[in-house]
Amino acid sequence: MKEKPISLKAIGLEVLLRRLPEHHPRYADIENELRKTRAGENGERILANVFQQYQFPFKHYIFHDLNLQSTGKFQIDTLFLFKQGAVIFEVKNIAGRISFPETQNQLTRTLEGGQVDAFECPSVQLERNKMLLEDWFHAHDMPIPIYQAAVFPRPQQQFENHRKDLTLLFPLEIPVFLRRLNSFHSVIDVPELEDIANKLSNAHREFDPFPLSDRFGIQPSELIPGIRCVHCGFFGMQSIQSGWGCPQCKNIDPQAHIETLLDYFMLVDYHISNKTARQFFRLSDEQKIKRVLRRSGIPFEGERRGRVYVANLNFVRELNEVVRSKVTK
Repeated sequence: MKEKPISLKAIGLEVLLRRLPEHHPRYADIENELRKTRAGENGERILANVFQQYQFPFKHYIFHDLNLQSTGKFQIDTLFLFKQGAVIFEVKNIAGRISFPETQNQLTRTLEGGQVDAFECPSVQLERNKMLLEDWFHAHDMPIPIYQAAVFPRPQQQFENHRKDLTLLFPLEIPVFLRRLNSFHSVIDVPELEDIANKLSNAHREFDPFPLSDRFGIQPSELIPGIRCVHCGFFGMQSIQSGWGCPQCKNIDPQAHIETLLDYFMLVDYHISNKTARQFFRLSDEQKIKRVLRRSGIPFEGERRGRVYVANLNFVRELNEVVRSKVTK
C-alpha cells in the first residue's frame, strides 16, 4: 500500500553540511544526525527487502514509513495489516554489542574500541506507537489487536540482558513470526481489511523536515551562499550568457541554479523573493534572478516587486529528481 520513499531528510542534511563552515558549533551535531539518519534508512531498506522477497500466502497489506495522527503524531517504520490484526515493526540499526539494563528503559551499545553509548529502549517507542495506533483505530470505530516487534537488521548482532517484554527479530525471522501470528483467530474479514487499509493510506501525511536551518537553530546568514559548481564544489559560480561559469575550474553549467534553489528550500524557507534569492545566490543581477524564478515553475503570490514564490514538499521532491537526473547524465 505504501512503499519506502527516497529520504529527503538525509539529502537535506548533506546539503546543510556542505553549506555550513566546518568550524560551526553545530557541525558535529549535524554530522551525527546524518549518520543516525543514514543508519536508520539502511535498516528500513533491509526490512522493506524482506517483504519484497517473501510472498505471504494470505491476504495482507504493507505500509512503509507511515505517518499518522490520533491523540498525537506518530511514525511507524513498517505496519503489516492482516486478518489477525496489525503488526508494528520498528527498525534499530545500531552497531556494537547491545545490552538492556534491567532498571532503565534504555539500551546500551558497546563498540569494539570500548565506547559505550545509551539509546532509548525500542520498547518505549513501540508502546507509544501502539497506544497512538490504538487511539487511531478506536477513533475510526475499528478496535483490532496490535502486535509489535523491534527489528535489528544485523544478523551478527550480540545481545545481553534480553528484555522479556520485547520481541526482537532479525530480518529473516519476520516471515516465520508473521505466519505464526496468522495461525491465530481471524478478527477482520476481507472487505473490512480492505477498508482499513484504504483509510490508513488516506490518513497518511508525509513528514516534512524542512527548513533544516530552523530545526538546528542556524541563521541563514551563517550558511555559505553562492551557486555551487558540481564539478569542483566551489561556491560562487558566475553569471555568463550560457548559464553559469566556475571561476575555479572553468566548468560551464546552464542549470547550476536548480541545485541552489533546492538548497534554499531545504535549508532556509519555502518562500523566496527576488531579493532573498539574490542574497542566497550571491548575485546582484536582478533580471537574471527574475528569469530563473519565472522559469522554475514555482507557484507565486503577488505582483512585481511584491512577488513571492512559494514551494512545498512536493515541489522540493520534483526539484530533487531534476537534480539527480542532471547528476546522472
